[in-house]
Amino acid sequence: MTKVNYYKFYGEFLKNTKMANKNQRSAYEPKVRAKWYFLVEKVGKTVDEVCDLYFISRKTYYKWRTKDLGSKKYEPRKEHPATKIKGDIKKFICDEKLRINYGPLKMKYLIKRRFEVKISTTAIYKFYKKKDLVFRPQKKLAWYTPLKEHVIPYRPGDVVQMDAKYVWEDNTRKYQRTFIDIYTGLQFATVTNTMTAEDTINAFLAAEKYFTFKIFGVQSDNGSENRGDFHKHLVEKGIAHYFIPKSSPTWDGAVERAHGVIDQEYYLNPRRTWKNLQEYLHFYNYERIHLGKYLNGMIPVEKLNQYLSTVSPLKVN
Repeated sequence: MTKVNYYKFYGEFLKNTKMANKNQRSAYEPKVRAKWYFLVEKVGKTVDEVCDLYFISRKTYYKWRTKDLGSKKYEPRKEHPATKIKGDIKKFICDEKLRINYGPLKMKYLIKRRFEVKISTTAIYKFYKKKDLVFRPQKKLAWYTPLKEHVIPYRPGDVVQMDAKYVWEDNTRKYQRTFIDIYTGLQFATVTNTMTAEDTINAFLAAEKYFTFKIFGVQSDNGSENRGDFHKHLVEKGIAHYFIPKSSPTWDGAVERAHGVIDQEYYLNPRRTWKNLQEYLHFYNYERIHLGKYLNGMIPVEKLNQYLSTVSPLKVN
């Protein structure tokens, strides 16, 4: 179509429009609206194409079409056959959704097999929502309750943090289990070839013998070696087992820090004078000065003796 034809169409449009005031300003000027109608009626564009071109809705197009020319009221899109869900299919979808909880795509194939009818996944999902059949995956409930705030120790043994780390001995990767008493800073560690619940129990029994005080609570992550038999062992002995939140190693800050120190001072130290881990632990607990909230320049055994002097004449040398 030429420009002459458009201007002729525009002139006819202004002559025939039913708008009371042709010069009335609106969101869409008469010249713009005339282009809509021209493209649809003379050029052959569809209403949808014109709406996309001018960023308007079909409802807006037909609203102005009715105001301007008094015909062709808003016509909603005809429902595509693939969006219709009727009769027995509705009941079938509800029953199967509750039975096997298929998603829209699998349900589409199931309906096609059963009824030889094609229904779009969009239609099936909308039907799910309408019937409240959208089931989100059920989160696996934790068998334990993680800590929501830090446990504050008031005596030795109230909270013993434990964790495991890899170490290399004789060109073999092994596992070190470390126990730190938060109140005194005393550390015990042992190395094993495997990392099972049984190894964890044995390591804990060795820690109990090493520490000269009763352990009332153990804090750990939720690794498999800390659950099951080991957790049961603590429960049977009446020892509280505190689990830190998932993926939150900072909650075990004391034992994590101890791992960093033992790497720096023992495993990775080319000038170390200790022949084995036990000698280093003796230095750590009986000679090394510690900083931090509970020690503040003291040696762990000094902190323990300080506490014992307030409750008992016995001291640990």
